[in-house]
Amino acid sequence: MGKKKKQIREDFDVIFRSGDESRIKKMLAKYPWLLDEVSGKMDKTMLEQREIIAATGVMEDEFGGPVKIDDIILSLNVDFNIRKTEDEVKRILNEVENLGLVKKEPSGWILTSEGGQICDEVLNRNFKDFEL
Repeated sequence: MGKKKKQIREDFDVIFRSGDESRIKKMLAKYPWLLDEVSGKMDKTMLEQREIIAATGVMEDEFGGPVKIDDIILSLNVDFNIRKTEDEVKRILNEVENLGLVKKEPSGWILTSEGGQICDEVLNRNFKDFEL
């Protein structure tokens, strides 16, 4: 059964990347356990993206403009107690740029208005009891 599940996962991954909605739905109908796995991966990805957006927003507010990856990594470490490598942060920044949540400028990264809203949500949820 283990090998069969592995093959099913691999087949589903190919179909999922293709974006063929009808085949995705058929596969999920036939193997409902795939939905839990996909949902878990998507939740983790979205959480990482939101953390990067929040760290970018914190540093953007602090510097009053675009921020470099090193500054985002610093904010993740200091403000959120999250450790990420430069490669991980770059990958996630590229993902959220493709979603229109951040923008790459010559001197660093900035949030779009949508990214700013997500940043505010994350900060309000995580630091609602924080007082200065």
